[in-house]
Amino acid sequence: MKKTLLALAIASISASASAFAVDTSSQNSRNEDMFAFDPMHKDQFSVSGSVGVGGYYDTGSKAFYDDWATGLTLAVNYRNNRIVGYFETDLMLNYTTDSETKSIPNGSGPATDVDKAWLGFDTGFGIASFGWENDTALDAIDGAGDNTYEFGASAGDASDAFNVVKFQGATSGFAYGVSYFETGDDHVKADKGVNGYVGIEQEIFNVYAGYETRDSDYDVYTVTGNVKLGELKLGANFWIEETDTKLLDKTNTGYYVSAGYAVSEDLTLAAGYAGNTEEIGKTDTDYSYVNVAAMYTLAKNMDMGIDVRQDLDAGGADEETYVFAAGYYYF
Repeated sequence: MKKTLLALAIASISASASAFAVDTSSQNSRNEDMFAFDPMHKDQFSVSGSVGVGGYYDTGSKAFYDDWATGLTLAVNYRNNRIVGYFETDLMLNYTTDSETKSIPNGSGPATDVDKAWLGFDTGFGIASFGWENDTALDAIDGAGDNTYEFGASAGDASDAFNVVKFQGATSGFAYGVSYFETGDDHVKADKGVNGYVGIEQEIFNVYAGYETRDSDYDVYTVTGNVKLGELKLGANFWIEETDTKLLDKTNTGYYVSAGYAVSEDLTLAAGYAGNTEEIGKTDTDYSYVNVAAMYTLAKNMDMGIDVRQDLDAGGADEETYVFAAGYYYF
C-alpha cells in the first residue's frame, strides 16, 4: 500500500488535526429542502495544505531517493447545503542519488499532479460523487489493518483512479461503499472496474469485507480490520488477488498484521509482519518481511515518522532492507 504525500498526511498521528480531513459525512442542516442551493460564497470554501520532506533508502540500490515524498500539497473543500466537492493538487520534487536512476524509473525532477477532483451530493446516508480523478471505494478500507507509517501491505493497487462514480457512507455503525472506475485517463485504453465494501464500525473495533473486479479478468477479495485496547491498536489485512487471462494464470494470497502502541501523547511505536504466496501455474513463490516504525508529533500541525522494512523471504532474490523517513507541516 503506497502511502503518498496525501496518504501520509491523513494517516499521520496528527490525523485528527490534519489539513486533509475531507468532510464526506452526512450533516445537512436543511432537511426541509434537500435541493436548496445558496449563491456561491467564500465561506463555503476552505483551503488547507501541507509541506513535506522525506525519502527512501534501500540496500539494493544503495541510493537515497524521494519517490514523490517531498512536496507541497494544496486542497480545497467545498460545501453548499448538500452539494460537496474536493480538489487537490500536488507540487512534488523528485530526486535520487542513483546516477542510473534505477530507484526512480522516470528520473529526477519536479512534477505537478491533480491528485483528486470530484463533486458530490450528500444524500443523508452517504456521498454520491463523480470524480475526474479520485480514490475508489475500496481504497478507504483496504489498509485498515496497517498501524505503521509506510511499509504496510494490503490488497491491490491503492492509487487514484479516473472517471470514478462512487457512493460511500456510514450510518448506525455500518459502513458501505461502491464505485465504478477506470485505471487511466484514456477512456478507450483504460481498464474498467467496479469495487465496493461493507463494514461494521464501532468505538473499539472496525471490520470490513471488500471486493473488486476489472474487465482484464482481475479480481480481489479482502477482509481488513482493527481493534483498540487502551493505548494498543491491533490490525490485520487479508487478501486474494486473481488474474486469469490467456497469457497469465496468477493468484496472490497474502496477509499483513500490525500493532501500534501510544507510548505517550506524542510518540507512537508500531510493527508489522507481511506474508504472501504467489502462484503462477504450478509454481508457488513465498515472500515475507517485517517492518518497525515510529511516529512523533512535534506540534499540533507538525509531525514526523520513520519506517524500516527487512525482507525475510524475497522469493529467491536477495533480502534487502528499506528505510523511509519524512516530516510534514500542515496549514
